[in-house]
Amino acid sequence: MKRILSLLSTLAFALGFSQDGFLDTTYGNSGFSVYNSGAYGQCIEVDVNQRMVIGTYNMNSTFKFYRFSSSNQLDTTFGSNGVTTINLGGEDALLKDMKIQSDGKIVAVGYWEDAGSANRKDFIVIRLNADGTLDTTFNGTGKLTVAFGTNEDIANAVAIQNDGKILVAGHSFTGSYRDIAIARINVDGTLDSTFGTGGKVTTDLAGNNDAALCIAINSDGKFAVGSYTYGAGSSNNFADFGVAKYNTNGSLDTSFSSDGKHVVVISPSGNDKPEAIAFQSNGKILIGGSAFLNTSVRDDFAIVRLNTNGTLDTSFNADGIFTTALGSSDDTASAMKLLSDGKILLAGTVASGSYTDIGLIRVTTSGNLDTTFGTNGKTQQGYGNLSVIKDMDVMSDGKIMVCGSAGTTNIFLARFNGSVPLVLGTNDLINNQKDLSVYPNPVREILYSDQKLETFELYSAGGSLIRSGKNESSINVQDLPKGVYMLKIKNKDKSVTKKIIKN
Repeated sequence: MKRILSLLSTLAFALGFSQDGFLDTTYGNSGFSVYNSGAYGQCIEVDVNQRMVIGTYNMNSTFKFYRFSSSNQLDTTFGSNGVTTINLGGEDALLKDMKIQSDGKIVAVGYWEDAGSANRKDFIVIRLNADGTLDTTFNGTGKLTVAFGTNEDIANAVAIQNDGKILVAGHSFTGSYRDIAIARINVDGTLDSTFGTGGKVTTDLAGNNDAALCIAINSDGKFAVGSYTYGAGSSNNFADFGVAKYNTNGSLDTSFSSDGKHVVVISPSGNDKPEAIAFQSNGKILIGGSAFLNTSVRDDFAIVRLNTNGTLDTSFNADGIFTTALGSSDDTASAMKLLSDGKILLAGTVASGSYTDIGLIRVTTSGNLDTTFGTNGKTQQGYGNLSVIKDMDVMSDGKIMVCGSAGTTNIFLARFNGSVPLVLGTNDLINNQKDLSVYPNPVREILYSDQKLETFELYSAGGSLIRSGKNESSINVQDLPKGVYMLKIKNKDKSVTKKIIKN
């Protein structure tokens, strides 16, 4: 009997720790992986083959990228034995964000400082081919610098439009204040003259310092940036969540908060910092980050949801604002992901005595902690060293990858159990034909269409044709293994390519 009880106890323990939000101990060393790179892990993107591309920085004039397989081995088909090093020259450069295009090419942004111009920093944008080499079809060199003024221009975030054009957001120092700065770049690496003035837009939110830290594109092509902004609260000394929403040509969208701009003051006497932004399928805007709360006198994780007109959505945690503490000191969020069931993941760093830990929460669509995740919706996981979390991505099976640094200049990765994949973004709808749709996605057995498909072709993530058909309203995928597939469908003169996730 004791043996049976012991087996049951072991089974219950194992099942408990395969629950969403707990470490996936099948990955790396009991869920962790540390790679001595001589650089800090800054950003992570999981490609369609579930390989992890890691962008790093080490405060010099070099960007360095690594690609690991899902089993945590360096992918020797990428760069030189899994590593690509891009020397930019100049005095300094810092990588801030990265995205993988639908064709597998990698776009990375940050700033570059010219050694010949003191304090002169410009946006830097580079594009790599899928194999890690510089893409010389982009501005002839694979690299582009963008200057807004003659002082400090820093890019913090990048997003890819359906047509392949690249939106880069950050700030430009005007001489008195920092303003939101956005550039749009054509597929060939030139500035898009149909956007703003000569491909560039600057925006002042509240008459003081602003800096766009994140950017997201809606299904209609409009986009929004999340910015820290000063000057909206009772004092100009504290930063608040700022949002600016734009039309496709770079003009402010006045259907949003009458002037395209909105500031949310969570704490009137502390700094609030948005780190991530996303559009829900209904057009509402989510902003995730950290807020300084007067009640606890510390930073806590925070999520804000705005209606399409820019007002706070009171159906989300009663007032549109959700905050929660994880540890006993500051909690600093750094990444947010919107999942396919509408729930929200927020990840960051949790101060714990003289160490820092990984912090994760999952929040429901109504703005409450999801108690099926971690311990009552939260995960605080120590590594036994100083671990700083910078970014997060979700694999096709829903497992959660976090990226940052541990100890000295090391790439630090951890994988957590999760069962819900990402919501499909606008990049998954290549031609933006919204009247051709298939569901459910993710799918287990039958993929349905809202109209009869003239033709369809289903491809593996590696590009192999798996099956095709004509004049069908459903596609049986029950026999296919779990993973990511690409579905090309055509009706009359309309063609759509969609990413399909098979569970």
